[in-house]
Amino acid sequence: MKKNTYRFILLLLGILLFLTISMGINFSSSLNGTLELPDAIESLSPMPGSQVPQQTTIEIDMPVGYEIVLYIDDYRVSDSEIEHLEGTGIYRWRPGPGKSFESWGPGKHKIKIVWDTSVGLPDIGEFTWEFSTY
Repeated sequence: MKKNTYRFILLLLGILLFLTISMGINFSSSLNGTLELPDAIESLSPMPGSQVPQQTTIEIDMPVGYEIVLYIDDYRVSDSEIEHLEGTGIYRWRPGPGKSFESWGPGKHKIKIVWDTSVGLPDIGEFTWEFSTY
């Protein structure tokens, strides 16, 4: 082989290496986007799109002074079933005997929360997400 052939092969390998690295960086940054929660939601669990066991508890952390209405698979959960820690703004719900749902069935579940402030100026909003149980 001639000297120019080796140069051409090295040039093509360099271009291939550059394209591979740039595509890897591009795809990794677009797939690892952070979830944008509304300002009124400090945190929630399980996270949207996650896969969790059937014993999972829904936990929503709102600022103190907010009230929520919880919908699970388009069914409104009674306020008496939701555990609310007033000093922290945390709301928890878990399926169980005598509740709206006895257990999580396997598959996707749609959760919707609607919130408003209990005192002060109104701050009405809603957020919907899905997760899967196994």
